[in-house]
Amino acid sequence: MTLVDWRASLHLLASILRQHGQAPGAITDTRAAWAAFAEFAQTKVIGIDTQPDSDSDGFILQWGRRSWHDHRPSMSFTRQVAVPYAGGHFDDFVELWQIELVLFYEDSGMFSSHLDQDTSFYFPNDDEEWQAALAEAQDFPPFQAVAKIAPVSSSLTLERAA
Repeated sequence: MTLVDWRASLHLLASILRQHGQAPGAITDTRAAWAAFAEFAQTKVIGIDTQPDSDSDGFILQWGRRSWHDHRPSMSFTRQVAVPYAGGHFDDFVELWQIELVLFYEDSGMFSSHLDQDTSFYFPNDDEEWQAALAEAQDFPPFQAVAKIAPVSSSLTLERAA
């Protein structure tokens, strides 16, 4: 079983994307990007909050026109992890960090007429739940609609969640 420190997760996802024939900053195949993300999402991450029943590790699927993406049509695959607060005296607090792969699409009107802007959150507890959640996300109609379209650009980031 592969274990990766959460701080190295961006580099791991970039490596997996390359194994799937995709350059992290120039994704050309939505399905290949999803396959890479699904593989990455099932990798065990260390250094995160381990409290029982916490939402310390999960993924978020977003689509639509987001203000933080300049209202460009996009779909993002995000893994969110909660890590112990690094500020010292707040031992029971966590910080949320996100490894986000954003795919941008041509402005064809699809995102305004066929796909409402929305977000789906998944915080599975074990391997079986991870596999079920990834399958559910992949079968979701907005994903299926966008999966057939080639992105025109992409970005890959690791950032603290606001």
